[in-house]
Amino acid sequence: MKIRTQATLPASIDSVWGALHAPAVFTAVSSPFTRFKASEVGGLPERFESGRDYEVTASAFGVVSMGRQIIHLVDEVSSWLSRTVTDQGHGVTGPLALLTGWRHTMSVSARPDGMTDFHDELHLDSSLWSVVAWPGLQLFWVWRGMRLRQIAKSFDSPITRWWNERYLGKGAMWSGKVNPVLEEVARTHTPTRALDVGAGEGGDALFLAELGADTLAVEASSVAIFRGVTEQQARQDASGHPLAVSWLVADIFRPWTWREGEFDFVSLQFVHTDSENRRRIWAEAVNATAPGGVLLIVGHDVSDAARGIPRPPADRCFSKEELLSAIPTTWSSAEVTLRERSQTIQGSETTVADIVLVAKR
Repeated sequence: MKIRTQATLPASIDSVWGALHAPAVFTAVSSPFTRFKASEVGGLPERFESGRDYEVTASAFGVVSMGRQIIHLVDEVSSWLSRTVTDQGHGVTGPLALLTGWRHTMSVSARPDGMTDFHDELHLDSSLWSVVAWPGLQLFWVWRGMRLRQIAKSFDSPITRWWNERYLGKGAMWSGKVNPVLEEVARTHTPTRALDVGAGEGGDALFLAELGADTLAVEASSVAIFRGVTEQQARQDASGHPLAVSWLVADIFRPWTWREGEFDFVSLQFVHTDSENRRRIWAEAVNATAPGGVLLIVGHDVSDAARGIPRPPADRCFSKEELLSAIPTTWSSAEVTLRERSQTIQGSETTVADIVLVAKR
C-alpha cells in the first residue's frame, strides 16, 4: 500500500535537504494532527543524522497517545542534483507498532530555476490496521505537503533569493572560463584541497578540479550552482574523467562551518560587500587556510570606476592596506599587487585593473 504526494518547493535543494533532516521541520509539518517529542531527556537534536536511531513519542492532536516510534534516516546522494532520504524506522508501542512494513521515502531534485522538486512516498504492508488507518494517513500526507510548501518559503536566505533573481535574468552571468589570476596562482601552488567562495557558475572550481584539487564550490545562488553542475557533467562526459567538485548553496555572510585549516587553497574572486561583512568573510577565509596553504583574494580596483568602467561602489572596493591588515603577522608572506587584464565591456575590449592579494600561511 502506498501514498504519494509531490510538490515544487520554493527553496534550493541544499536548504530543502537540510530541512528534511531537521526535527523542527518534522514537527512543524506534522502539527497539529500529530505531535512528537523526544522520548529521552534532552530533547531532539538540531539535526537527524543518517544511520542513527531517534525515539519519539507521538500523540494525536497532543491528546491521544499513539505510542513510541523510532526514526532512522538513511541518506542516498547520487549527485548534487538528486538525493533521497528514507526513514527505515518503525513503531515501538501503541497504534504505531501495528503499522507494519513502514517505509517512508523522500526524494528531492534540483531545478534550473533554483527551486526543488519534492516527492514523498509512504509504503505500508496491507495489514488490517494499515487498511483502517489508510484514510487518515492520506489526509495527513496531503497536510504534510501543504505545510512543507508553506514553510519552504523561509528556507533560503534573502541573499540566495536575491542572487537567484539576478541569475534567472540572464542565460549566463559569466564566461565560464577560469579567472586569469587564479589560473596563474593555482598552477604555481598546485592545490590538493581547494575552497572557492562565491563560485558563481563554477568556472574557477572546475579549473581547480581539473588541476587535481578536491574542490568545494560555495555560492549563494542555487541557479548558478545548477549551471555549474551541468557544466561539470558535460566536461566529465567529454573527457571520461570525474571532476572532484562538491557544491554548496550557502550565505557566506553567516558563520562558516568548515574546520580550521581545512583547505590548502582558498579563493575569493570579486566578492564585493560592505566593509564590516568583508572583514568578517576574510577572517573566515584566513581561518580556513591550512598551514602552508595559500589565500587568494581578487577584486575590482577602485581606479576602474574613476575611468567610467561599471564597477561596485567605492565603499565596496578595498585597498592594499585593508587587505594586508586581514592577514596575521605570523603568516609566511602576504603581497598585494595591481594586475591589468583585458575585458570585453559593451562589445569593446577594455583594459581593467584588479587588486590581488596572495598570502601564504
